[in-house]
Amino acid sequence: MKITSDNITVDDFLGGKISLHQPRHGYRANIDSVLLASAVNATAGTHVLELGCGVGAVIYCLKARVPDATVTGVEVQKIYAELAIVNAEKNNFEATIVHSCISAIPNQYKKSKFHFVILNPPYRKNSASFPSKNIGRDISTRESDLKLDDWINIAVTRCSINGQVVLIHEAERLYEILKAFGATMGDICILPLLSYKNLKAKRVLIRATKGRKGGISILSPLIIHKVDRQHTGGENYTKKTKKILSEGAALNW
Repeated sequence: MKITSDNITVDDFLGGKISLHQPRHGYRANIDSVLLASAVNATAGTHVLELGCGVGAVIYCLKARVPDATVTGVEVQKIYAELAIVNAEKNNFEATIVHSCISAIPNQYKKSKFHFVILNPPYRKNSASFPSKNIGRDISTRESDLKLDDWINIAVTRCSINGQVVLIHEAERLYEILKAFGATMGDICILPLLSYKNLKAKRVLIRATKGRKGGISILSPLIIHKVDRQHTGGENYTKKTKKILSEGAALNW
């Protein structure tokens, strides 16, 4: 796939603070990307690694809030990695984009330890879903040879002691994530994400610290929309969610 005006769109994020080139057809950055960026409490000088960075939505939403963070993204799909490089240039961000499978990261990056390792792994199990007709979307959303625990194990390995692994995923797979963390990760915070009040959480944000012994905290949920799903007009995000999506605010864990 070549980058042309016919197959690429340019979309604004964070109320226009950044704009991203994305495939017109394929996996496209969404609210999960912005929420994950908001959950990373990085500061100037911290090193952040994203596994499966796509076009760079998460790390660039983070850079918009913390310009002096050092970010590295690893992406297996060439077109997405190329677009991530384009997006860094268009938004005047410094970023390192590595075109590689996360299980085969070049040695110079394997030797690095990161203060934050962030990820939004494919959430559909290979055995429990049908492949998408769009290859890019399928690779981004459906597990292949690398399963969820593989993603978690790589993230934990790349994370420095006292660093944090931060991810967003399906709530129903929370047990698998906690099991993969094992005894290595502690001070685990779980934030349920509710589309509407009184619904079950379909997604969760999870933050865990390497080398800590603290237990698990389940926080009050973040409610995305103000009113029920029958609402059809006007602004419908809750105040807290709107600040994250439109202003790039940090999530208050």
